[in-house]
Amino acid sequence: MLGLAQMRTRPGRPERDVVFMSPALETGNGSHAIWQRLLTHLCVQTAERGSLRLYARLPMQSEELKLFRHVGFQEYGQTNIYRLRPNIDRRQISSTIRLRPQHASDGWGLQKLYTTLAPRAVQNAEGLAQGQWAITPRRWGEQGRRRGFVWEEEGELLAGLHLRIGKSGYLVRTLLHPDALDQAENLARAALRLTARRPNLPVYFAFQQYEPGWANVLPRLGFEPLTSQTLVVKHLAVRVRGKIPALIPALEKSPTEGAATSSMNWQEIRD
Repeated sequence: MLGLAQMRTRPGRPERDVVFMSPALETGNGSHAIWQRLLTHLCVQTAERGSLRLYARLPMQSEELKLFRHVGFQEYGQTNIYRLRPNIDRRQISSTIRLRPQHASDGWGLQKLYTTLAPRAVQNAEGLAQGQWAITPRRWGEQGRRRGFVWEEEGELLAGLHLRIGKSGYLVRTLLHPDALDQAENLARAALRLTARRPNLPVYFAFQQYEPGWANVLPRLGFEPLTSQTLVVKHLAVRVRGKIPALIPALEKSPTEGAATSSMNWQEIRD
């Protein structure tokens, strides 16, 4: 076997993520050509199975990023990941924000929140993130368990918070309304309170480049920068198999070729 590539389907969405590629490009021995062939195959296979977009998260300014560009992937954003220092006792952290569990009826409010925050180019790349903030039943093979919470005041959603729990730790993602940016630290504290039941697991916090404030807020709570990744997408053309309607033979022929025709003048109609 010369190489291996793996994809993962996004639950409930016609999209997939490239999650693993081998061999490492640093090994040489034709690894760049192997990656290019594997990625081309993944794109064809993804389109044939009806998916509309293929995503990947790549190291910034890397050989991997250059190769994905060559195959037709486009950059559309950047995600930053911070990690909480292990000496921070989350059980001692408090917050005045009252989160409640996310319900199916919150979908429209979260979608509005997303479109308020995300630039148009990001929305186009992510297909308006339809279903991205929905809590769907866990599927076979899906890693980790995801829980959703919202912060609501007077019937308006001011924030959404997703907490993914796995063997490697907690991953926090948020949507915070621009009018509530002064509550960013309070929201992060509320997220940390949710992780206090398993204090030995590390906590990671991910935010997009267009989400302001987090780079200043998180260090005050004990978070440190871990990594930054470039987000890329390839939009796929899906082949639609359909039947071409056939015309009735009699209608395809001109009057001189078809059955006998008759004409009537106004005198015949009156009679």
